[in-house]
Amino acid sequence: MLKLIMAGAIAIPTVTTATVAATGIAWVDVRDGNDRIVVPVPLLVAEVAASFVPKPAIRNQMGEAVRHMAAAREVIEALADSPDAEFVRVEDRDEQVVVSKVGDVLHVQVHGHDEEVSVNLPLSAIRNLVREDGSIDPAGAIRVLRHSRFTNLVEVRNGNEHVKVTVW
Repeated sequence: MLKLIMAGAIAIPTVTTATVAATGIAWVDVRDGNDRIVVPVPLLVAEVAASFVPKPAIRNQMGEAVRHMAAAREVIEALADSPDAEFVRVEDRDEQVVVSKVGDVLHVQVHGHDEEVSVNLPLSAIRNLVREDGSIDPAGAIRVLRHSRFTNLVEVRNGNEHVKVTVW
């Protein structure tokens, strides 16, 4: 009997760890000078939590944007179907913004005087976020992130401050 209890005591954390590792983790890393906070967020847990967000509350918070969601969905589909390209480049004296698409990822890069911003959005996640009926499905977007492993979603540097969100 003791062997059975020991096997269970070892199996439960092992299975839990394997499940979290298999479904992915969003790694949120925030640094402010010498302070650092790292928060690993299991994507399976985030997906379950996002599924409890009330859909009417999302629609109410979107206000005027709700009327344009069908057009936004069409733009997302067109971007996903388009070949890899640089869509926008804006250069100023000490600032540069570049929006491009490579594979399934929409890249937004901002290089400024004191800051660097990099956003990499998997178009499949955006497709699952904005539904065909114009509704928003946060759980669907997170579900897709589970298949976008090893992606740096967001990275922002501003002086001594650094924020990075990576999917592992």
